[in-house]
This record gives sequence, structure tokens and C-alpha cells, in this order.
Amino acid sequence: MTRSEKPWAVVVTVMVCALVTLGALVTAGVLRHERASTADPVATTTVPPTTSGVGADGCLTRPCVVVGPVPIGGTTVQLVADAGGRSGRVQIGGGGASDVIEVTITKLGAVLGPDSLQCSGGTQSACVVRGDTPDGMLGQIVVGRSGEWASLEKPFASDAGFVAVQDVTGRQSGPEVLVAQHRCDRPDCAGTPVYVQVFTLRSDSLGCTRDYARLDSIPDWPVVDLTEATLRDCG
Repeated sequence: MTRSEKPWAVVVTVMVCALVTLGALVTAGVLRHERASTADPVATTTVPPTTSGVGADGCLTRPCVVVGPVPIGGTTVQLVADAGGRSGRVQIGGGGASDVIEVTITKLGAVLGPDSLQCSGGTQSACVVRGDTPDGMLGQIVVGRSGEWASLEKPFASDAGFVAVQDVTGRQSGPEVLVAQHRCDRPDCAGTPVYVQVFTLRSDSLGCTRDYARLDSIPDWPVVDLTEATLRDCG
């Protein structure tokens, strides 16, 4: 090799060395990445979110009792009562419904059962969720109109153990609420006559029936069917 060719040889040698070094660095980086991926799989795994509380079927504490669905006002309504009937939810539209109303009477000691849901249709529809208590029965009223449903703030209480909704008067304001009471003013009223007081959905009294010896003496019991003509002053 001549004196004039030596600089070019040096340049070529330096370039080759640089390429070899770069290749080694790239290879080392790839190997480090692969080792990290295989050694720590958690870093590349998506952990599914955890959920708690009410399940997709509306059940909170199993086994649940589903009451309904009841077709009413162009939709369906059903009640999901949790184990023991100590809590529940009203599903508007049946199972998997987007509109869910919590049952609040259970917080007052009411216990839900297989007959807890009863509905009546009309221009304004209404359902009652009723539960037994040591003092009789509590009824929570859920009202629907034009696809919008809501629960009335205050429940209705019956010391005789019967609350229902029925279109008694045929008015456009919707069904009425039927509440049975004992004709009694003493602590122990078992065996005393009963009567039914009828309320509007606004809790205004429309009157009372005559006295009956027992609940099952009310016309058409257990599906009570009253008319406005059966009502009189409650005094």
C-alpha cells in the first residue's frame, strides 16, 4: 500500500467499526426489551375492573325473588327482591332495564315477598310495592306517565295488612290507592272489622267503604274491585 492510499484505508476501517458498534447496540436493545417483556408479563396485561353491588340481573344479595314482569302502560315492570326480602329494586322495562327505582319501605322494616308488586294502568299508571311489617303493611307507590317513572315520597300504611292500586273513579288523574284499616281504637285490633280508605296519588282522601268482618269479606278479594259508588264519608 502506498503512502497516498493510507488515509482512505483508515476511513474505511473507522466506518466498518462504527457500523459494527451500532449493530451491537441495536441488538442489545432488542434483547433487553424481549427479556423485560417475558420477565414481567403484568406490565403488558390489562386487569379487568372489579364490580360490586347490584349485578346485571338486578340482584344484590342472592337468592333473589323476581316478581313480574307486569305489563303496564305500554311497558313492563318487575320487582327484584333480595334474599330475605330486606331490600329490592323496581325495574322499569323488565330485566336489564335502564330505569331502576330503589325500594325504600324496607328501610322502615317492611319485608318483600312474592305478592309485593301490583299495578294498575291508565292515562297515568301506578304500581305499589308492598311489604309486611309487624304493624300491618307498608306500600310504596311508583307512578309512570309518558315513559317517565318516579316513586312517591311517602308510603301508605295499613294496620289491616292490605295496600293496592286500582282505578276506582275512572278519573284522568290515574289509579287510586286502596288502604285497609281496622275499625278499632285499641292496641289489639285483631278480629275487629276492617274498611278500605281510597286516596288519590296526591294522598287526598276520596272516602271509605263500609265495614267488613274480615279482609277476605271485601268484594272480589284478593283482587279487590271497588267502585266510586261504594265510597262514603270516613267519619
